[in-house]
Amino acid sequence: MEFKIFKIIISFFAVIIIAAFLIFSFDYLKSDFSRNFTSNENFNISTSSIKLQTSENLKTTTSYNSEPVKDKPIKEPQIISKEIIQKPIVAEPIKEVSSKSFEELINSSVIQLYCGNLNSEGTTFSNISRGTGIIINSSGNILTNRHIVYDENTKKIKNDCFILKSFFPNTESQKPKIYYIAEVSNYPLTEKFSDSFSEDKYYNDFAILKIVSKISRESKINFLLEFKIAAPEDYLSIENNGIFNFFPIDWNYQPKDGDFLITLGYGVDASHLANKITSTIGKIAGNVNINKSAEPQILLIESNATTGFSGGALINPKSKGLVGLVSWITAGDVAGKYTVAIFWDFLRNLMLQDFNLDLKLLQN
Repeated sequence: MEFKIFKIIISFFAVIIIAAFLIFSFDYLKSDFSRNFTSNENFNISTSSIKLQTSENLKTTTSYNSEPVKDKPIKEPQIISKEIIQKPIVAEPIKEVSSKSFEELINSSVIQLYCGNLNSEGTTFSNISRGTGIIINSSGNILTNRHIVYDENTKKIKNDCFILKSFFPNTESQKPKIYYIAEVSNYPLTEKFSDSFSEDKYYNDFAILKIVSKISRESKINFLLEFKIAAPEDYLSIENNGIFNFFPIDWNYQPKDGDFLITLGYGVDASHLANKITSTIGKIAGNVNINKSAEPQILLIESNATTGFSGGALINPKSKGLVGLVSWITAGDVAGKYTVAIFWDFLRNLMLQDFNLDLKLLQN
């Protein structure tokens, strides 16, 4: 009997202990759940804040990569210089593109252009522009600038172009002689502009001319321009029985910032005469990227080119090859900060777009 009473007492106390434990556990779990709920609520808010910050960063990145904000129109052309992004280049020996001397290449291929409108009697020559050109193949095709052969005011082509040349080096600044008549073969019909280049200059500034004949003795152009007509022996440096010498293009050259390049053209001197080929050397200061491709397109050269260099040659001195076409300089007829030149690869692409003509095939 006593044993049964003892078991009942033990069971009673066990029930009390278990009940107390359950009550305590419930209170603890309730308190812990409440703490965790509050913590999770804060965590969610914090997470939301981080997402918002990430979104803001993305917006900032998008803004950075978006089109540059247009400045108010100004008279001076603006150029935005950007570094050239280099591709991995396997170091290879630089090959010269011609066995001729640099002097021979210049004498045979870099010419002066006078383009304008000659009346039917050949007695007046008006609306004249002067610049430089480069003979680029044995057929007598010449590469120059569009703005030399096209009148921006009248929106008409300058039909009559004459080729002059002086020998290089011309230490005595002897006047050039008149050699050929050339006709305009191709030029871009539509001007292409870009905010990253200039507000008032187009970047497809190129044209192709073709030598059609020598100057006849009956021509009056020598009196109009006040230059002598070339003698038969003068032509030997340019052609051999209608096969023209030309400046080869260095198709392998890939520019990089700091490269030194040579510019050649019939630039004006201190007396505002352009009687001879002048050369300047300067390093690449940057690249104007027209279509955001990060490829070399419009090169900026730190050189002392002057008015008259338009249509001139940009040369790699290591290979003696043509690598670009001079378009303009950044300041009048005084020494400019930059010489602006169209790189050969970009020029080739533009010619394919505007002419459906491959510059590489044209030279070959």
